[in-house]
Amino acid sequence: MVAVEPVPASRPRVTKWGTYYGKRYTQFRKDAKAALDAMELGEPFAGRISVHLEFWCKRPKTTKRETPRGDIDNYIKAILDSCNAVVWDDDDQITKCSAKKMFEDEHGPRIIITIFTP
Repeated sequence: MVAVEPVPASRPRVTKWGTYYGKRYTQFRKDAKAALDAMELGEPFAGRISVHLEFWCKRPKTTKRETPRGDIDNYIKAILDSCNAVVWDDDDQITKCSAKKMFEDEHGPRIIITIFTP
């Protein structure tokens, strides 16, 4: 479990001064890396793996929606990139991925990562 508020990956912005990501996504990457490093997980997984992700997102004060905003593939990209070289060597070794997003419960916003090896 990564105790950070899930954030979908943003599109990179390209200017004449270079490429950058939005502040919210950049901060998420820093927070996720710090939380993963603090777990002291040992050596990253090598070889083929399957991953199941659960995104527990903060509920807005008012909403008519039943699920959080943001495309699930962008939530997936954000955490998979953050786990590179910490949880696994590289996210290209993931052969199967499933995910779901929902609003937080009494345990607050978080991301649950379950890893399966063949």
